[in-house]
Amino acid sequence: MKLKIVGQNSSNRLKLLKNINKAVEELPEDLEIELIEDQETFSKYQVFNTPALIINDKIISQGKVLNEKEIKNYIRLLSN
Repeated sequence: MKLKIVGQNSSNRLKLLKNINKAVEELPEDLEIELIEDQETFSKYQVFNTPALIINDKIISQGKVLNEKEIKNYIRLLSN
């Protein structure tokens, strides 16, 4: 499963990354995390508010820092 965090280097992006790292520690999934900072990719995924979380090329959230529980729920939901 591929997780992408879209956004410039900001405190909210760092918080989202931290929450993702905590969430995936507790999951048995094989996950790949990628940070995306270039504007071209923002357009490709139609991201208008950052940070954004994309799982398997599906936008999960934009402009919000998801907590660990929310992230785990999305990963479980999309892995089935």
